[in-house]
Amino acid sequence: MVIALGIGTLLIIAVYFGLSLKVGKTYEVIIADFKDKYQLMIMAPVSLYLIDKLKIMERFYSQIAKIQQKMISLYGNRTALQHTRMFIAQLISIVLVCILGTFLFTLVSEGDQTIFFVGLLFTVLLPIAMISKLSNQEKERKNQILTELPEVVNKIILLVNAGETVQQALIRCVTTTKDPNSPLIRELNETVNKMVSNEPFHQVLNDLSKKCGIQEISIFTTTILLNYRKGGNDLIIALRELSHTLWEKRKAISKTKGEEASSKLVFPLILIFVAVMIIVGYPALTIM
Repeated sequence: MVIALGIGTLLIIAVYFGLSLKVGKTYEVIIADFKDKYQLMIMAPVSLYLIDKLKIMERFYSQIAKIQQKMISLYGNRTALQHTRMFIAQLISIVLVCILGTFLFTLVSEGDQTIFFVGLLFTVLLPIAMISKLSNQEKERKNQILTELPEVVNKIILLVNAGETVQQALIRCVTTTKDPNSPLIRELNETVNKMVSNEPFHQVLNDLSKKCGIQEISIFTTTILLNYRKGGNDLIIALRELSHTLWEKRKAISKTKGEEASSKLVFPLILIFVAVMIIVGYPALTIM
C-alpha cells in the first residue's frame, strides 16, 4: 500500500506540474476578475483546463445547473456562468489538494488506513460543505431582501402620496438609502440606472424580478406594472396591501432567525454545564 501511495503521490504532482506548464497563461485574464472571491486560485488554471478538456459542464449539466441557478440569484445572469465555472474549478482544486494530502499523510504514518479513509472522507465532505455554504449565502441574500423590501414599499407609498411618480419614487429610495451595499438596494440601483438609460419601464421591472428570483419581488413588480399607469388610489391601495403582507413576512423571518440563534446556543450551554459539573464534582469525588 505504501508503494502504491508513493507512486500515486508522484503521479499527481507530475501531472499537475505538467498541466500547469501546458496551460501557461491561457486562463490568466479569466482568473484576474475572481482573485478575491474564490480560494486556491493558484490551482485555478489547471482546474479550468480539466473542466474544458473533460467537458465537465456538459456531462454533469443537471447537477451544475442547480449551482448556476444559485449564481444567477447571487450575481445575475451576465456573470453567472463565469462564477459557476470558477466555483467548479475551486471544488476540483479542493478535491486535488485533499487527495494529495491524504496520500502524503498516509505515507508519513507508514500506511495507516485510518488516516487514509479519514482523508477520503474529507475529500467527499468538503465539496458538499462548499455547496451547502453557497445555498446558505443564497438563502441569506433572499432573507435580507425580504427584510428590506417592506421599508422600500412604505417609502414608495409616501412618495407617491406626495405627488411623485413611481419612477421618481424608486430613484429617491435608492439615492436616500443609508446602506448602499444591501442586496435589495444594489438591485434597485441597477434598475434605476437602466431607467435613466431610457430602457422601457416594464422591461426594467421584469429584469429586476428575474434577477432576484423571489416571489415577493415578482408580486411587487407586478403590482406596480398593473397599477402605475392608473396612479391615484388604486396604486396606493395595492401597495398598502402588499406592504402589510411583507411586514408579516419580515416578522416570520425575524422569528425564525431568533429560533435558529437560540438553537445554536444549546450546544455551548451543554458544554459549559458539563464543565461546571466537572469543576464542582471532581473535588467531591477526590475527597470520597
